[in-house]
Amino acid sequence: MSDLKRHFGQKAALIAAVLSALLTVPAFGLFVWLWQTRGSGDSWVPSALTTVVFLAACAVVLYVISLPRPRLPIDDTQARA
Repeated sequence: MSDLKRHFGQKAALIAAVLSALLTVPAFGLFVWLWQTRGSGDSWVPSALTTVVFLAACAVVLYVISLPRPRLPIDDTQARA
């Protein structure tokens, strides 16, 4: 598997995944701060938590997209055409 390489789109997805993961940290800090200062009844608290979950999910999906994959074998019907 070490011979597999990322193409440009996969490298861009990896960079976006790292950026999204890094943005999750301050968003989580904002969520904790809002929760401590305003309480769970304020509408900003669930919005901040939703932002944390969204950024974390984006990071996971983009990382999976960035994984190098082996090329598919050529289909016989495509090779004859």
